[in-house]
Amino acid sequence: MASTSEVGHAKNIANLNLLNTNIASLGAIYNPSNPKLLLTNLQNIYTSAFSQQENVNNLVAPYSIAVDEREIIFKPLNRELTKLRKAYKATDGVTSVQLEDFMTIVRKLKGVKKSTTVASTNPDEAQTTHSTSQMSYDQRTNNMDLLISLLQNTTNYNPNETAYQITTYQAKKAAMLVKTQAVANAFIPLNNARSTRNATLYNNDDNLVDIANKAKDYLFTILDASSAQYKAIAKIKFKKR
Repeated sequence: MASTSEVGHAKNIANLNLLNTNIASLGAIYNPSNPKLLLTNLQNIYTSAFSQQENVNNLVAPYSIAVDEREIIFKPLNRELTKLRKAYKATDGVTSVQLEDFMTIVRKLKGVKKSTTVASTNPDEAQTTHSTSQMSYDQRTNNMDLLISLLQNTTNYNPNETAYQITTYQAKKAAMLVKTQAVANAFIPLNNARSTRNATLYNNDDNLVDIANKAKDYLFTILDASSAQYKAIAKIKFKKR
């Protein structure tokens, strides 16, 4: 399954296959002096790019699922912390200073928006976005640790309701750690796969887009501009990001 952000890459790869099909139909008249433009080389580039894109596609889903599962853990916190505040405030002996300490931690816990890392397919941009997001979720987990410590050190805080008990929040923190690490584990192979794919398509000296466009340049020297073959090939586009 490919995300919509992978479509442009897949289009370049599909267009190379289409170009190769057109070249194969020309037979012996396609005879470039540049060995990099030979049909066998173009077919090898296509095969590599297609395989690398499939690898990216296969890794997008696990990463997306990991991000979604992390959000399932973190998203309900805002509502839960509002209720926890009431339980904390109702505890016998809680002072205004303690309540303010509680609210300071809660404000930090609520201050993170959902990650949008999946939207970027540029490995450098994705790495930066992921690192920022990962740090934010790590900070939230650390703030949960501070909240638990505050509850543990508040005299008389021992609610009967399971939802507000310290062990419940300890379990939430453990789940946060697991899900946040799962996102990191899923991101690394995806980002590496995108780097490999992008090198083949755009970044290597003899990348797919440049070689394909050179092959088109050569084709235009051997075909009649008014021919159906020329017009069909002219419509095949190769674009860098």
